[in-house]
Amino acid sequence: MSSLIRLAVDVLEDSEVPLGLRTVACTTLLYALEAGIEVPPGAPLAVWRFLLGSDASAVILHRHSLQHPDVAKDAVRVLLDREAGEGERDLALAVLRSSNVDAVTEEQIASIVDRVLDEGRARQVGFLIDRVHEQRGLSTAFLLALRDRLATSDAAPVRSIAVDVAGLPAKLDQKFVARMFSDPSPIVRAATADLLERSEAPERAQALALIRERLAVEQHRSVISACLFALGSLVRTEGRRVRQWEPPEGTGN
Repeated sequence: MSSLIRLAVDVLEDSEVPLGLRTVACTTLLYALEAGIEVPPGAPLAVWRFLLGSDASAVILHRHSLQHPDVAKDAVRVLLDREAGEGERDLALAVLRSSNVDAVTEEQIASIVDRVLDEGRARQVGFLIDRVHEQRGLSTAFLLALRDRLATSDAAPVRSIAVDVAGLPAKLDQKFVARMFSDPSPIVRAATADLLERSEAPERAQALALIRERLAVEQHRSVISACLFALGSLVRTEGRRVRQWEPPEGTGN
């Protein structure tokens, strides 16, 4: 193992060393981990604990990957800790990506969502749900339960995340979409239009019908704009699909 790596770990774990030098050591170890360079077994957790304890910005974890089971488990602990600070939760959400999301169970996601309903950190938790589903898949029953739980919130941003979650199962629930299109918040109605814009081929006809129905009564400028964009996108996509299946002229049926 490189002597530089050993020195970086020693510096990082020494609370008597100035913060600036420890930050350099932390960055060095992050680069080493990403490059696959050998580091001591406890190095990833040491980096994580330093970031939590130094009020570091979550930006560093958007730039560097810190993948380790122990780090992932502690990040989940932070998200479940009602006493955790905003910066700590930002770091925890940032580090939970790629293989780290394997540490997050459906039960823990449900508990985290309950905190979002109280604390309003909807968008970040929405990203976490999407990451977990993309990485390993969440059951349809769980996604629907999560969707319905988010949709009961008094906060419009949380209800808009319910719309995003509604787009994760393979089949779109048209009754739920119609209900969210009637939500009192334009934020939620616009999110619903955005969801329909991403409809797959088997559901495009129904999506177009729902959007046209909403446009007939919608009064809010931003929702009208979102609906018109979704309508145009779906019509263009469907037109391209039809043209691809048209037989060349003169070939008959």
